[in-house]
Amino acid sequence: MLTLANMVCGFYAIVHVGAVDWVDGEPLPANSFMAAAIAILIAMIFDMLDGRVARMTHTTSEFGAQLDSLADAITFGVAPGVMVAMLHAMGRYNGEYPLWSRMAWIFGAAYACGAVVRLARFNVHTESHDEEAHMWFKGLPSPAAAGVIASLVLVNAFFLSDRGNHRLSWIKPTHVEQAGHAIVNALPVIALVTGYLMVSQFRYVHFANAYLRGRKPADYLVAVIFLGAIGALVPEFALAAIFCGFAMTGPVSSLRRRWRGDRTAPASEEGPVLSVETRSPAPPSAAPAPPPRSGPPPARPSFPSGAHRRSSSGREKREE
Repeated sequence: MLTLANMVCGFYAIVHVGAVDWVDGEPLPANSFMAAAIAILIAMIFDMLDGRVARMTHTTSEFGAQLDSLADAITFGVAPGVMVAMLHAMGRYNGEYPLWSRMAWIFGAAYACGAVVRLARFNVHTESHDEEAHMWFKGLPSPAAAGVIASLVLVNAFFLSDRGNHRLSWIKPTHVEQAGHAIVNALPVIALVTGYLMVSQFRYVHFANAYLRGRKPADYLVAVIFLGAIGALVPEFALAAIFCGFAMTGPVSSLRRRWRGDRTAPASEEGPVLSVETRSPAPPSAAPAPPPRSGPPPARPSFPSGAHRRSSSGREKREE
């Protein structure tokens, strides 16, 4: 049921942005894109809970995994792509920028394709549904990519709303409005970049399993309360900072690993540094000599002076 609720939220978002009518550059209904973005964020909660509930109730199955991927493809792939395309529909510009409207449509479709490819690759490479197998992801997860688009749409709505003008009264209203339009204009390019990050080889940590799973110290609770208080003041900016910052962790971590490797490479080219662990082993030694004998050497047997002559003459006689 939670997976289907996730899909219903995506369907709700697609219907809302698809029914937008542009009049003099303004969408009608005015809150359609904001409602669609909120629906995508709510779907993330359902997506986070469905797998955890299935593991708690021991009802995980291959059918549930495939259903979850199909729901994610609709909610976190198609819905954000349609949102990007509709934000730059020709009706918004009264037909003055048809090329840019087509480019926004193409970038939105590229985002949706990246999400579907990302989910298909995840299904092929995942062999276990346990939480231990989901500590890292290859490529930006599709819910996080959709969170980037949805949170920026909410920031744009905040800039253009009366609440935003009231809280940002210390900034000129024209600057606030320009910031909102700048976010919308950059959204198709951001969608294209997030689409690439989803199919990239960058590693992303599973935030919930890595930082929220198991028993945590009291410092975690203090940090959560502090961040929650800041997010309550400006939730749109907090969400945008979280999702955009998480999307950048993959490329930044990759650059850090490469930079550290480049710095250690010259040291290895100069030759090994001798230490206790790197010295070459000593050649095998010869067999140990027997310990010296104590006391006088053994006496050699002595014979009488004529005994040897008598024995030899006896042999000569027998041979004759």
